[in-house]
Formats: sequence, C-alpha cells, structure tokens
Amino acid sequence: MRTLPWSVEPMPGWGPKINENTGDVIEPGRESSPGYTPEQLAEDTRLRALVRDLSDQVSTHPFWNTLERGPRLVDARITLKAHPDAGRPAALEAA
Repeated sequence: MRTLPWSVEPMPGWGPKINENTGDVIEPGRESSPGYTPEQLAEDTRLRALVRDLSDQVSTHPFWNTLERGPRLVDARITLKAHPDAGRPAALEAA
C-alpha cells in the first residue's frame, strides 16, 4: 500500500482531463499533496544514500576486473539477466 504523498513538497492537486466530445476521462485528476513529513523525508534521504553507496560498491567491486572485456561478456550478462531464476532476491521474497 502506498503511504507516501505523491510529492515531496506540498503541491496543489488538479482535476481530471475530460474528452470534450465523449465526456470520457482522458487523465484522472490528483488530490493535493501535503508533502513529506520530516520523518518521511529523512528516511527517503537515508534510503537514497544507501542505494548510491551500494551501487558504488557493486560497480567498483574487484570482481569486475577479473572478467575478460568484450562481446562475450555482454552476451553472458544478457543471458544471465534473462535466466528464469534471475528474479527477485530471496531476501525480498520473504518480505
């Protein structure tokens, strides 16, 4: 369930866009956003920093220097990403 407001900062909402000919809703409107609470903003900031740090750790890990560069490496990565077991990590499945 989504619990965060759609905007970090308080923002006004807007009504739906309606097709003038048919009366159909083209785009739904959106309620005003109260913005994040200080606690939500602190958690968002913490999680974004964590993702940046972990991304740096993975992308600069010495393992990547052990691989031969070239088209075979790209093909292997594509094959691995398409593998049926390449879904969500087990730790996320339990959550």
